[in-house]
Amino acid sequence: MTGWRVLRGVEPQMTEAEFLAIEAAVRRAPAFLRALERRGIEDVALVDVDPVSAGWHGLPEEQGEHQLARVLAYVRPEPGGNAYARPLEGIFGLVDVHSGELVHFEDRDPVALPAERGEFRADRVGPLRDDVRPIHISQPDGPSFAVDGHEVRWQKWRLRVGFSQREGLVLHDLGYEDDGVLRPILRRASYAEMVVPYADPDRFYQAPLDIGEFNAGTMTNSLTLGCDCLGVVHYFDGAWCNADGEPVVVPNAICLHEEDDGMLWKHTDFRTGHVEVRRGRRLVISSVITVGNYEYGFFWYLHQDGIISSEVKATGIVATQAVADGFEPRYGKLVAPNLNAIHHQHVFCVRLDMDLDGGGNSVVEVHTEADPVGPDNPQGNAWRTVARTLRTEGEARRRIDRSARAAGWSRTRRSATRSARRSPTG
Repeated sequence: MTGWRVLRGVEPQMTEAEFLAIEAAVRRAPAFLRALERRGIEDVALVDVDPVSAGWHGLPEEQGEHQLARVLAYVRPEPGGNAYARPLEGIFGLVDVHSGELVHFEDRDPVALPAERGEFRADRVGPLRDDVRPIHISQPDGPSFAVDGHEVRWQKWRLRVGFSQREGLVLHDLGYEDDGVLRPILRRASYAEMVVPYADPDRFYQAPLDIGEFNAGTMTNSLTLGCDCLGVVHYFDGAWCNADGEPVVVPNAICLHEEDDGMLWKHTDFRTGHVEVRRGRRLVISSVITVGNYEYGFFWYLHQDGIISSEVKATGIVATQAVADGFEPRYGKLVAPNLNAIHHQHVFCVRLDMDLDGGGNSVVEVHTEADPVGPDNPQGNAWRTVARTLRTEGEARRRIDRSARAAGWSRTRRSATRSARRSPTG
C-alpha cells in the first residue's frame, strides 16, 4: 500500500484498550510497587491508574519518539469502593503507551489517605430520600415524533441522528418546514472538542482534550429507560471500530424523547378577563459519555418556536487530591477531610456546519450600545442594537470582562444623574 506518511511530533488518540493496558503495566512496574509499599498498600488489585494525555511542555522526559501518558493513581477502600475518594498523592509518572515502560517517575513524600470512603452507591449509603412521590409521564397515543431509520420528523422539524467514534452524538441535515417547504438550517452539528484545564501548578499537565485525545464516542453509555430518559423513548445504537478493526456496538447510545417545556406563551387581557396560554414542549436528543471520573450528558433541544438549543450536563465525581491535616488549598476546595477538589474548567467547542437556506451564510453578532448623554439623550436611557458581521474566526474572539461592563454602566448612570440635576425639569 502506498501513500502512507509518518507524522513526527504528533500522537494518536488513546483507545479504551490502551487505558487498561497502561493500568496493568503501571501496576507491574517495580518503582510503582515500591511507592505502594511505602504507603502501606498491599493489595495492588485495589489500585486504579487513570492515564491522562501528556501534552507537550518541553520537558526532558517528553523527548523522543514515544506515545506518552501521565499517571494518576487511586486506591479503593475495598473491592467496588470509590477510588476517587482516596487519591495516592505524591505519585507522578509518565508512561510509554506502547511499551508500558515508566519513562519518568516521582515518589514524593506520602500524604495519608483521607479517612472518609466517599461512598455513593445506594446499597452502601443506606436508603435514599423517601419524601417525594412518583411522577408518571403518560403518552397514551404515543409520541408526536416519527422515526424512519435514522431520520426523525417532529412538528415541522426534520433531521438525521448520527454517531461518530470521536464525537459520539452527531446531528445531520437539520431543517424546518415553512409553508410546506423544507428549509435547510444545519448540515452537521456536534461537540467537536472539549478541554479541561486544572488550576494547580503541580498538575500543569492535567488539561486533557477529552473528545479529541480520548475518542469520546467510544466512551458512550448504554442508556436505561426510566433513569436516563423518561416517557415514550426511541433509542439509536452507536457503533465504532476498536484498535483491531472489529465492530463495537453500544446499545441505546442515543435517546430521543419529548418533554414538557413549560409555558411557551401567555397573555391576559386585563380589561376583558380573557386568558390565552400555549403550553410548550421540546424534542430532546441526548447521549452520555464517561471519561474516568466524569460523566458528560450532551443534550440537543428542538423547540416549537424554531429555536435550536443545546446543553452539557457535567456529573459524576470531581477530580481529587489528598492533602495533609490543616492544609488550606489555594487551587481547590475541601470536599471532605483531607480531600481537595481541584479547581478546573470545562471548555467546549461546538461544530456547526450551517446551511441556512442552502449556504452562503454569515455570522452576525448583535449587541447593545448605550448612546452618550447629550441633547438627544438627556436622561441617559437611550441604547441601540448594533449588528456586525464576523468575517473570520479571529474577529469572533471575545474576552468577557463583566467588571469593565459594570463600571461603564455605573459611569453612564452617574453622568445621567448629574445631567438630570442640572436640568430645570429634572
